[in-house]
Amino acid sequence: MYIIALGAIALFSFGGQFFIQRYLNSQIDDSEIINISGRQRMLSQKLSKEILLLSYLQNHTLKEQYIKELSTTIDLWKESHEKLKLYNNSIPKGKNDSTEIKKMFLVLQPYFETIYENSTHILALAKKDTIDSELLKSHLNTVIFNEPLFLKQMDAIVFRYEKEAKEKVSRLKKIEYILFGLITIILIFEFFLLFRPVALSIKKTISNLLISRKEATTMAANAEKFRKIQNKNVQELIALTKALDQTLLYARVDEQGVIQSLGQRFSKLLQSDHGVNQKNLAELMQLGEVQKNRLLQLIAQNKGGVFNEEFDFITASGQKIWLDISILSVFKESGNSERLVLCSDISKRKEAQEEVERLNEVKYQEKEELQKSNASQIVEAQEEERKRIAKEIHDSIGQMLTALKFNIESINTENIEKTNQKIAGLKKLSKDLIVGIRVATFNLTPPELKDYGISTALQKMTRELSKLTGKNIIFENTSDPELRFESLVETNLYRVTQEAINNAIKYAQSETIIITIKNSESMLSITIDDDGKGFDLDKIPTKPKNNAEGGMGLFFMKERMNYINGRIFISSVIGQGTRITLNYVIE
Repeated sequence: MYIIALGAIALFSFGGQFFIQRYLNSQIDDSEIINISGRQRMLSQKLSKEILLLSYLQNHTLKEQYIKELSTTIDLWKESHEKLKLYNNSIPKGKNDSTEIKKMFLVLQPYFETIYENSTHILALAKKDTIDSELLKSHLNTVIFNEPLFLKQMDAIVFRYEKEAKEKVSRLKKIEYILFGLITIILIFEFFLLFRPVALSIKKTISNLLISRKEATTMAANAEKFRKIQNKNVQELIALTKALDQTLLYARVDEQGVIQSLGQRFSKLLQSDHGVNQKNLAELMQLGEVQKNRLLQLIAQNKGGVFNEEFDFITASGQKIWLDISILSVFKESGNSERLVLCSDISKRKEAQEEVERLNEVKYQEKEELQKSNASQIVEAQEEERKRIAKEIHDSIGQMLTALKFNIESINTENIEKTNQKIAGLKKLSKDLIVGIRVATFNLTPPELKDYGISTALQKMTRELSKLTGKNIIFENTSDPELRFESLVETNLYRVTQEAINNAIKYAQSETIIITIKNSESMLSITIDDDGKGFDLDKIPTKPKNNAEGGMGLFFMKERMNYINGRIFISSVIGQGTRITLNYVIE
């Protein structure tokens, strides 16, 4: 396509140049003919002028000079005329000027011949010593008469030559424009149909080449990077393989369990350093019949998964070994598969597991013994509580009832004065009896705890105990009054708080006791502060054996809080009082 395109441009360029040069050459001939024809006009005028000068010449000194000039002019004029005739005869037929110019020369020819003939006669006469004036005058008149006619016809011929030259120049311009237009059109077509698509294609190709070069450079850099990484990985893999061979228990076997290769450490463990290939792994490990069949069954499976199981066997040195064996199927390019057996020595773990089981059993037994002891102490405490309640009823309520009975029996209705005194005493005794019954029943389960909850029950308890004991017992409640818990939780919280207050009254000799109850979104907190004498926590036994040692109340407080998954915090300083905090997580 480039050859055709450039060939077309070259053909039009060289062809047009050849044609134009040829045309210009003809134009050069035309200019020469126009020059000759113009000179012919000048020579005809010069010829007439020189003939006149020679005819009227008075100075014989200049005669030879004028004769010579006239002869030269006649010869040049004739020569120019012959050239014009020769040029006209050379014009091919069919040209615009061939017939017209020739016709004009046929008209001009008689004038030329007449002037030339008479001029020749004049020149011949002038060369003689004596001049016939009449004859000279006759020739002179003939020249002067024909000279304007020749000049007129010659002007017409010159104009004709000029016109033809202009027409040729005009045609040359048109041809040049046509050639220029054709070359321009060819260039436009070649630009849009060849050069532009090719340029775009080359641009796209160069762009693709630049992208490809960039990608190739990037790929080369990445390849170099990957090569370095690969070399590093190969070195690491070699080191890892060496380390695994020395540390990991592994073997490669086929589907029947026949060993293909065996790790160095595994071989050392099995004490089979030589000739292990083509032996069966299960037989080499000297497993029992059940474990041997199980291992071969796992090896024979071909589901692509990983099978894991624990095996124990006795080594050749008599040591019992536990192995956690994982079996992985590995598929080769040929389509065949083999099994990778990875073993982990779990003997220490098994020993630790057995030790943990033994310790758990011991701990379970200790916990069971502790629970039995706690249950025994709880039963003992319950019996003590029953004895205390019975003693209170017997010592206070029973005695008051007996006294009431005796006083009623001793009333003598006839002695009005003594009867009134006894009735007044009976009223006081009845009132004391009622107070005693209230105290005894109050120490049991208050009805407010079941009906209104822990905060109301504690408020009632502190108010009653303050009246009964005369102590300054303050109750502060910022908790939600509608907050309720299970009956078991509320009962244990109430009993622990009751025990803490009773301890503050009975043992700490406190004058002021502050009970604070509050709650957040996740916790209920009860705090009992007293200003008593305090005690040393380190001297209180963690688990008292009997009530005589002391600390039974604190022990049962802790047990009750543990029973409901609560926590108790005790802080006491001798001489500064005690703080007990109960925390229960709100579910």
